[in-house]
Amino acid sequence: MVSSWLQISPSSPQTFAAPKTLLVCCFAALSLSGLVTAGREQSPNADNSKIKFAFNFASLTDPACPVTAAVPHAPVTGEIRFLYYPMARNAAIKEPKSLVLHVALGHESFPVDSKTLRFSLREDGVWAATLNWPIYQAPKYAIYWVEEPSSKTTDTNGGNYFEVPFCDLHGQLAASSVQLQAESYTGILATHGIERLVNYQTALQILEDYIRVPRRGGDLIGRVWEYKFQMHRNDPENFPTLLQDIDKFIDQHAADGFGLLGTMVFLSQHDGVPAKTEDKLAEAMKVRDPDTNVKAFLLEARSAREPDKEKRIPLAQQLLREFPDTPYAGAARMRLFNDSSDLDERERLYQEIKVNTPDLVRIDISMADAYLQAGYKLQQALSLLAEAEQTLDANEKDDAAPIHYGERDTKLRNGRIAIMRADILVRQGKPAEALAILQPWKNGFKLGWSFYVYGRALEATGDKRTAVDAYLQSVVRASQYQEDANTRLEKLWRQQKLGTKNELRQRVDALSAQSFVDQNYRPQLLRHTAPEFELTTLNGEIVSSSRLRGKKVILNFWGVWCGPCRAELKELEQFQQDHPNLFVLTAVDTTADSKDLRDLIREAGLKSLRIAPTPPGLMEKFGAYGYPNTFIIDENGFVRIEQLGGGPGISRYLTAGLDAIREIGATGPVQTQRP
Repeated sequence: MVSSWLQISPSSPQTFAAPKTLLVCCFAALSLSGLVTAGREQSPNADNSKIKFAFNFASLTDPACPVTAAVPHAPVTGEIRFLYYPMARNAAIKEPKSLVLHVALGHESFPVDSKTLRFSLREDGVWAATLNWPIYQAPKYAIYWVEEPSSKTTDTNGGNYFEVPFCDLHGQLAASSVQLQAESYTGILATHGIERLVNYQTALQILEDYIRVPRRGGDLIGRVWEYKFQMHRNDPENFPTLLQDIDKFIDQHAADGFGLLGTMVFLSQHDGVPAKTEDKLAEAMKVRDPDTNVKAFLLEARSAREPDKEKRIPLAQQLLREFPDTPYAGAARMRLFNDSSDLDERERLYQEIKVNTPDLVRIDISMADAYLQAGYKLQQALSLLAEAEQTLDANEKDDAAPIHYGERDTKLRNGRIAIMRADILVRQGKPAEALAILQPWKNGFKLGWSFYVYGRALEATGDKRTAVDAYLQSVVRASQYQEDANTRLEKLWRQQKLGTKNELRQRVDALSAQSFVDQNYRPQLLRHTAPEFELTTLNGEIVSSSRLRGKKVILNFWGVWCGPCRAELKELEQFQQDHPNLFVLTAVDTTADSKDLRDLIREAGLKSLRIAPTPPGLMEKFGAYGYPNTFIIDENGFVRIEQLGGGPGISRYLTAGLDAIREIGATGPVQTQRP
């Protein structure tokens, strides 16, 4: 199907058993090993401080490892060329009119990304596509398939897909590439169009084939434990048995340190690790890395992944008490700062954090936000915002700054500073000044809070008609100001005589529906334990998380005052009827007047939808804010989807989420915190 740079046809007799799609790189150097290598451009008199690195180049044949990285004196390039041969014996697309390449790229430091490229037809009948990437986003693994759009014919290599491993400097498979190849069997590629079935046995086999104790693969041991855990996660004896194996492994490698770091990372992601195992690992790690405090690391990890704030805070406090001088204490202080509702404590933590990281812009912004939310020390909040702005400006001009913020990050932070500053000025009775700050940013508003502050400034300066439009946008976006935006919207709607209450609801519903289209929604799969809860519906049904184990649960938080919430209630009721195997439960904000709630139920014609008052603190335990907020909880009690915001079309969100969960399987990737 694909030939190489040297025009080796897959139909020709070669050393490899079966023809596969190969990657070919332009302007690459051919090494004696038969690999096309990658490296850096460097002259004998080059200034080493200005060396430009290039990372990924393709080779000529399979089974030779196709891609290597950072080999000295090789030409620099940042592209890979894909060649598709429809005349090849095993090609699935024989006479294409056009071709599209779908490729998913695995990276070490950030998640998988995907690209779609069009092929162009060469004079010799071969189709070519070239993939370019920024040098700082160099991939370490590629997997892809080819499609003819007009006929919807695809070539997925018989369902196995075409994949390209990357090499180290010696032409051997790179550990990072092996890790990403194994992960491709855990379901992480489902949202990128790669329908590779979840198979932890295959993932484990890939790792074990690569690992050679003690020479290579030590960084992959944590993945080995994880895949063994995932293979039998529903077996109650699985984890205790695995811990016994881990204890033996630590004993075997206490001297050489092989795989201990990965073992520590694995243990940090799971509860129920006995103290004796932690102690054993801590002693062994002293030999390998005396600077690593295993107990502090594990305690910080438990605090980081704990979704319940009431449990998370004591863990962070324990870490600060027992290990105040470790690197992990900084993360604990930041977590306590974000979790605390006590302004005095936040001020104390702010000062401690600033001692260690004086140029940390986000802590200045967060402290200013704390003052803003409390309506306290607003002038001091403005000073903090000015300091953050100056730091960002200086950082942009100084390449040697201790913390470097990228262009996109700088723009986002400056935007937040502008909205906060305007919010403070409105509260101080200076709406015209606030409006002047907001005008340059208004076309980029996306958050409900931004539109709310803009609406406040417009209303206070007398432009009430434009304020209505701003409040409309705020109401259909979940935020902590959503309820007040709704109240102000309804008041202005009446005052300006813009229509009936029903017509206002229709406007809100239409905007909510459009937001689904604008989002180009793709479910983001999570996997963290849902908080325990017990609710009693208006009909007296007692519902608890423990009783719901074994069922997929749709849990929807909503408020009577919330327009988008009201718009989706009837649809949620119908969704339950259409999916009897699911359990749809809605939890309503208890601040609403009971008469308003009864009137809404009657007006909406709700007859069977489960509605329960929200217990105090439950939304907070879910890490939720704003309305509506909908969670999909799987049969094992894990939160898999959070859908923030809604309105007409909620069933489309839910269907997309359920499909994604089904594709990835019940034991998909673990994400211990909300994104």
